[in-house]
Amino acid sequence: MTTGASEADPRVVTEREFLDELTSVTRARTATEFLYLMAQGDAVIGVQWEQPGVDHLRRYRVRDSCPHCLVLEAVLALAPVLPLDVMRAGRARPQYETVLRTGRLPHLAFARRAGSAGESWLGDCHAVDGDPHTDADCARHAVPAPTGDLLDLRPGALPRALRELYPHDAAATADLRQRLRIARDWRADAQAVASGVREAAATWAFLRTSCVLGVPVPGAGGLVLTVAPDRAADDRPLTELHAAAVRSLPTGGPLAYAQRACLVPELGAGSQRMPSYAGAVDLVGAAPVRTLRLPAPRRPLSTTGRGVLLLYEARHAMGRHVAAAPERDSAYWESEAALHVFEFTLLERVAGRHYQDAVAAYVQALRREGDLLARPHKVLDRRRRKALSTAFGGLDDEELHLWASVAYRNAILVLLGDPTAFAAHLRRQAG
Repeated sequence: MTTGASEADPRVVTEREFLDELTSVTRARTATEFLYLMAQGDAVIGVQWEQPGVDHLRRYRVRDSCPHCLVLEAVLALAPVLPLDVMRAGRARPQYETVLRTGRLPHLAFARRAGSAGESWLGDCHAVDGDPHTDADCARHAVPAPTGDLLDLRPGALPRALRELYPHDAAATADLRQRLRIARDWRADAQAVASGVREAAATWAFLRTSCVLGVPVPGAGGLVLTVAPDRAADDRPLTELHAAAVRSLPTGGPLAYAQRACLVPELGAGSQRMPSYAGAVDLVGAAPVRTLRLPAPRRPLSTTGRGVLLLYEARHAMGRHVAAAPERDSAYWESEAALHVFEFTLLERVAGRHYQDAVAAYVQALRREGDLLARPHKVLDRRRRKALSTAFGGLDDEELHLWASVAYRNAILVLLGDPTAFAAHLRRQAG
């Protein structure tokens, strides 16, 4: 890769000069395939245009302007130029600020879709080590890195409404401890998988710094009570919280989720083994909230498998900012395809060549069949099944079938060769 023009020392410019130059250079560099807007510390913004065979980096320091506000303003300026659709332009802010709250450097990444001139570019946000905060930050973005743990709770901080659900305080405390143990175990497995995987850094940061504990309200599906160590104990009764939440919900338009999400451990040993994402209403915050439901161990999954699954569902939650999912919109299915690609990437990193061998076996079978497989469960022979199981430290038949099915989906993407075509495939399958 040849490195093109680069500026070692950042240029000092005005906000208008920065936005004008960003858009004009982007229009001129029509061969650009990847574009990065990078907070680089010391109030510097890096912009990199990547074209086949050459990267072009420029660094800026903008006078009298919050660099984080300016990066987000730059996304809006770039939206008609790249172009970016409303969904991708809109979700840049929450993704960027989620990373920022962890005390790491947010790098927004945009990628042109192959063979799709005029269609929206893809977008994501990476987390990079480094201190993003300076005196130039505005009040909204001058947030220090978190020092505590959102699952480090004190029984005395429980909301009154939660205590009402139990016959005495000791029962409430025992319930809380059991739920915390389940949530911490799941989260620890996700951390082990995310460690050293660059693509998982922002998702792990979301789990670590944006997910509080949630307790479901019995007999009221979709209602949770959130508990956080940085929130004063709420002394309102459950009936008052419910009435306040009902009054606060808008009667029309999309319902925006709260900034934080919550982990909701399930205590009953039900039929579910895997975590799942769902929307709910937080009675304490009086707002819609994203939840990650964590089943109690019935037949334990492998620790690696648990980590991959929770990161997958956390990534799902990160990409959902309103309660309605426009499933008829092609952008929705492109987002779903990106979610699957994220899972494929995790599996390639943690299961290595054994997972890649399984994908290759499915690719060969698909080429022979010339269509989707009638009996995909017959593709992996005993040797490959044993190897895939070994990569996870041992799997039972049900979990082995799960990861084999993911390898099958991965093989479909390999044959289609394009995330857009894979998104269309997912849409057809859902239909």
